[in-house]
Amino acid sequence: MAQYERSIKIALNKLTGEILDADEVFDITKEAFEIRRKYHEKSLLLSCFECEQDLMVSGSKYDRLHFKHKPGHDYCILSDGQLSPEEHELFTAILKSKESNRHKDLKNRIGKSLYNVEGIERNSIAIDNKFIIRGNEKRRPDVYCIYKGKELVFEIQLSDLSLGYILSRYEFYRKYGMYLIWILDNFDIHNQGTLERDIKYLSKYENFLKLDEDYKDFSLECDYKIPYLTFDNKLQTKWNNKTISLDQLNFDDEDFQVYFYNLSDNKIKTAILQREKATEIKEAEKKRIEIQKESAAINKATEIIKEIKQLRVNKSVNFNSAIDLINQLDEFELQILNTRLGFTDKNKIKEPPLLKWLKTAHIDDIPFIEFIINCSEIDLDVNETDIAGKSALQLLMEIKYADFYNPIASLFKRGYILTIADKDFILNLNLEFERKNDIYVYDLYNKLTNKNLVYSVFKHRKLLFIIESARIKEIIGFNYKKTEWIAFANNAIQYYDEYWEYIEIAFKGFGLWDILISEDRKGTFEKKVQAFYANMKRQKFDFDVVFKDLYPELNNFNT
Repeated sequence: MAQYERSIKIALNKLTGEILDADEVFDITKEAFEIRRKYHEKSLLLSCFECEQDLMVSGSKYDRLHFKHKPGHDYCILSDGQLSPEEHELFTAILKSKESNRHKDLKNRIGKSLYNVEGIERNSIAIDNKFIIRGNEKRRPDVYCIYKGKELVFEIQLSDLSLGYILSRYEFYRKYGMYLIWILDNFDIHNQGTLERDIKYLSKYENFLKLDEDYKDFSLECDYKIPYLTFDNKLQTKWNNKTISLDQLNFDDEDFQVYFYNLSDNKIKTAILQREKATEIKEAEKKRIEIQKESAAINKATEIIKEIKQLRVNKSVNFNSAIDLINQLDEFELQILNTRLGFTDKNKIKEPPLLKWLKTAHIDDIPFIEFIINCSEIDLDVNETDIAGKSALQLLMEIKYADFYNPIASLFKRGYILTIADKDFILNLNLEFERKNDIYVYDLYNKLTNKNLVYSVFKHRKLLFIIESARIKEIIGFNYKKTEWIAFANNAIQYYDEYWEYIEIAFKGFGLWDILISEDRKGTFEKKVQAFYANMKRQKFDFDVVFKDLYPELNNFNT
């Protein structure tokens, strides 16, 4: 089976041309029965929308019905196990968009206008009807042609394309010496979204192309960057726009990319001019600027320190005014500020400032503590301990009546490392059940490779308790006995159904699924699964980044 349930969302009925949506036809019992009957009677011929290979209808006791490639099939990106649930959704949307009127119109316009282009082999032009087959791989471009001995393929973009989709197209055509030309119908160069950034990432030339429909002959509208020097000798780039013909494109025979303007080469030329201009600056002027800069930086640092002290004295609930001042500093000014603060200067301080403040802190000091921890521009070692060996985490938890969830999350975001002493400290506190579970949350904070996800971990902590329980084979975070796996799993599918795809991957990947099947003597879990898939809720993917970070071993797991 593919990596996730229903990785193939749509199939084509080759006999009628009808598009079948798996989430629609299989989740309605009557329609699902009819589809299965027709398939097994061989009165329904199904094919994959992406690769056009034959599909079959498959399912098992605990898994819902789904489309699946037949055994021994050739490569297809929908079955290689590399796409996440969210990426599958995007990929399906892309395939559906290829059936839109706008997509068909653009394909025909491009193909027909190529007939009159000098250098095009007319009998080579194929409009969405040519499969390019190499080995066990094949692709069907929107438009294909041969131009001056070079194979060109045109792919049209109407909706957002996933990076996986873009890479699969680009790598295939590059490997076999074909030039892929993306025709972008909807994009904004000044407010680039994921699509524009991904396509730009694959092209060192940063040329965006779209069909110029104001011309009858084949013409492309090209947006490209050009470098220039500002009055103060800074190298910057700006966007230009030009309508071009096919013979104005250049062909990169190494990366098999096309471009009108070579940004990289022209940047090098402009950078040479920039260096030549910089050498004209006199040494005395440079020194004057450096002195002036240092003086200004000292003044700014003094102003910021004064502002922080005043906000703290006033027991302010936010430090936005100080944050705004810090955000305006450049690297040199930050260095001056940290030198003035001296929080990490062992010769200047007897006790780490953060620990000193935490020892005397009250509930109304929490905003100041959060500001200090969150402000990454301020040099601070959050892992230091005091003479008695107490850490910042322990001291935070000792502040009476304080809601320290956010400060502690900020502490881990800043790079705090949970210690055995911390765990012993927490276990010895007289905490309620829910609060004792915090130790598991801190462990997850510790595991993160991207510490910016700490707040997402806290938000999804109950969901993570379910996955962690499956991983360590011990129920944590819930009031269940060690052997109550069926009740635990039933609770998971009932109250966390919007994230069930991730839970199922974890249950199967960590081996809990087999335990559930063996212990499900009354069939309650089986019924829950069947009822869930019969009326499946729309899945949420706001957990995707956290899941991939914490459980990389499950990223390519085949359920």
